[in-house]
Amino acid sequence: MGYPEDVPRLTDGEVTLRAYTLDDLDGCVEMCTDPESSAWTTIPIPYGREDGVAWITKVVPHLWDEGSNLEFAVEAPHADGVRRYAGGIGLRPREDGVASVGFSVHPGARGRGVARRALTLLADWCFAERGVEIVEWHAYVGNWASRRVMWSCGFSFDGTVAAYRVQRGERRDVWIGTLRRTDTREPKTTWLEPPVLETPRLRLRPFTEADLPRLDEMARDERTVHFGGRTQGTQREGAAALLRMREQDATGQMFNWCVADRTTDRLLGKIQLFDLGGLDDSEVKPGYMIHPDARGRGVLTEALKTLVEWTFRPVAEGGFAKRRITISTAASNAASRHAAEQAGFTLACTNPTAFTIGPTAFDDEVLYHLINPNWTPPTTE
Repeated sequence: MGYPEDVPRLTDGEVTLRAYTLDDLDGCVEMCTDPESSAWTTIPIPYGREDGVAWITKVVPHLWDEGSNLEFAVEAPHADGVRRYAGGIGLRPREDGVASVGFSVHPGARGRGVARRALTLLADWCFAERGVEIVEWHAYVGNWASRRVMWSCGFSFDGTVAAYRVQRGERRDVWIGTLRRTDTREPKTTWLEPPVLETPRLRLRPFTEADLPRLDEMARDERTVHFGGRTQGTQREGAAALLRMREQDATGQMFNWCVADRTTDRLLGKIQLFDLGGLDDSEVKPGYMIHPDARGRGVLTEALKTLVEWTFRPVAEGGFAKRRITISTAASNAASRHAAEQAGFTLACTNPTAFTIGPTAFDDEVLYHLINPNWTPPTTE
């Protein structure tokens, strides 16, 4: 393949994939020295202008000539409206009809759908013109921006492989996803985004990295461990919990909210909504825990009332429009039961020795429920 004359120009009118030119040098260096780009790629550190010149004039032409890695410059409008270098995307084809894809977006072009459009253009081209049957996507675990792009383009998420790739001498866990030539380009699952819900003193919001220390503290709390039916948490339990909750949101399994102080934004607890797709999808179940230093202040009751209001609110008004909420807790968990009762839930039944407490013991399970008095069945068209 001759470079650059044999490189196709692919465009949807907004985003264009094309051959690199030295006009891209400044943008390329800016992207490659951006901390976010460095964190999720194997870009050399430090990265200088000489590295950018070598990439554009030597490395990319050589990769195209041998056909091992087909790298495109991405051109798109930045936040200032000016069209210029907006990132890079590459296709690594194999002889078996499978090709892997990698991409990176310039900081000035992020949050504008550039990666999604670029990935769609590249997938359409390689399926139609290169005989590719399957496109693979790999990303280091935790690269949620890349995973969101993959999801939006219709890739299936195929799991995590431990220590699969090396980044600067360290083996890292990797996510894998695939898009087949016959697949549609719509998301294959629902990506849940917990809405921000507020009261005069609380804010229910998505979790952030800043919440990790207090997530760790909750995981090591004796009462949380006892009624959570598990072993004592570790110093790194917060990081594992945050990853797990984001995974649940991303795969449509569960809503996860941080219960935070509205003034300071400090974590006071967490509250979840699960069993979203059961046999009776008009019913959902909450789970919750409160940080030790926030107990005894009515935080859980207030958070539950806020969650109930949103869960029962019609979809047209920004709610979830569910018919019934059921709480399961241990009969001996007086605080949890008090909060449920104060939030308007009614004791429905007791299930003997059905609730796990600590790592090996059991307690009676008590079930509370609350019915939406204004619920109507969803219409079907």
